[in-house]
Amino acid sequence: MFDTREKTFPALLHSAGYRTGYVGKWHIGDDPKPRPGFDHWAVLPGQGVYFDPMLNVNGRETSFKGHVDGIVAGLAADFLKQQDGRKPFALCVGIKSPHAEQLPPPHLASLLSGTNIPQPPTWSEDVRSNGKADVVKNACIQAEEFFDGPIKLKGSYDRYIKDFYRSVMSADEAVGRVLNALDETGQANDTLVVFTGDNGFFLGEHGLIDKRLPYEESLRTPLLVRYPALFRAGRAPAQMSLNLDICPTILDCCGCAVPANIAGRSLRPLLTGNHASPWRDEMFYEYVERIWQSPALVAVRTERYKYIEYLDTADTNELYDLAVDEHEMRNVIREAGYAPVLRDMKSRLERLKKTTGWTPPDLSKPNTPCRPRRRPIVDQN
Repeated sequence: MFDTREKTFPALLHSAGYRTGYVGKWHIGDDPKPRPGFDHWAVLPGQGVYFDPMLNVNGRETSFKGHVDGIVAGLAADFLKQQDGRKPFALCVGIKSPHAEQLPPPHLASLLSGTNIPQPPTWSEDVRSNGKADVVKNACIQAEEFFDGPIKLKGSYDRYIKDFYRSVMSADEAVGRVLNALDETGQANDTLVVFTGDNGFFLGEHGLIDKRLPYEESLRTPLLVRYPALFRAGRAPAQMSLNLDICPTILDCCGCAVPANIAGRSLRPLLTGNHASPWRDEMFYEYVERIWQSPALVAVRTERYKYIEYLDTADTNELYDLAVDEHEMRNVIREAGYAPVLRDMKSRLERLKKTTGWTPPDLSKPNTPCRPRRRPIVDQN
């Protein structure tokens, strides 16, 4: 549940004179009341549904016909077209796709039907001999659970991955409709657009589905930023950016003061090419909610290395050299040559715990044991 007493960038922009709106998937509590700081509110209850959804529109439950992504895109475009230019605006759009069960609209149902999508390189990774922790070996959210296990979602990897990418295309079309609305209303040049996701996702990598574990497929998220009035297209800064940076970036580009207690940094200097001061070279990762029997853990990632420290009991922690092992298939934590790296990464992690104000979670509630991992799944098609 989101604490409505917290100050968000929409609330801060609202206080600065912006007309603010939220459309789509909210998923931070099911309270249908508009959140503080929003003038307009049209949200799905909980996860929402893919077809013929109901949305709470400014306090009224309203039913719609069609696919949810098109409906959300249409409501977002309507908001943009209603702006009269007298006040600046800020709009947040939450697109449902490609969340499970990945149900694309009918016109995309045959997309990729003639395409072979290979399984990822780590699909059949031998997690029992390459140093993964036992909590990963016995993970409950495994790829086979979705195909030959009790869930049987989609029936095969081929169907699953294609519906996933069909749903990604649906999200892409929704974004296109929002951008077209900016073009049609003449607002595109002076509008900051930020596209991101709330998490990465395993699509069979390491034999896993879901997220939470800090391997690259789950840890990394998309981030695209467009603001023609301020910076040119095509720039791809190499520096490490975090989701924490989105709030101060938006406030900075909109000319609003960034509160002192904001943890992230504005990406504006990187986007404009005016960066000169030292940038971060490490990031702190924490997962303690333990949904789906995922272990509680903390981690630190630098440009080259990643150290994972399990808070739930595990037979080993993990250390990866991403420069030579981009797929994280070789835990080098016990290799003598990496001892100096391990000391450095442990030191970084302890320092980040202190500087972020991290406190150890309450792990007194037992974590339900998982069934051991079965054989690698074989595609049914």
